[in-house]
Amino acid sequence: MKERGIATKIEGRIVSVRIVVSEGCASCQSKDGCASEGREIVAIAPEGMPLAVGDIVDIFVPESAMAAGLLWLVVIPVALFLAGYLGMGATGAGEGLQALGGIAGFALGLLAAVFVARKSAMGRRPEILPSGSLDLDDCQDCC
Repeated sequence: MKERGIATKIEGRIVSVRIVVSEGCASCQSKDGCASEGREIVAIAPEGMPLAVGDIVDIFVPESAMAAGLLWLVVIPVALFLAGYLGMGATGAGEGLQALGGIAGFALGLLAAVFVARKSAMGRRPEILPSGSLDLDDCQDCC
């Protein structure tokens, strides 16, 4: 996934970027209610990249990072919910205890996601790529 924006704050290699145009903006039917435009994203600039506030940059998020996020934030918690719910049911517990087992499993899955996000590649920030000039035909009222 790629987003285009303007660098608004630079602290070493950490760069805050205000999104101005998304890659699908040209064909999107919901331009007026878009939530992407104007939001801030924190990204990492490559070592030694000359960058100044106001520069136009592309932010790149690898597909593998998005897939890992989906796995850890959706699939694992839901699977642990089912395991907790069915596990409590196998012990002969009532519906209330089964629901509590499911909720505990879901919470355990979310805690695991937080731990993995801090310790692994899922916690990496998007990367900044240098960009050419912003095409003003794709950008209304953003610059």
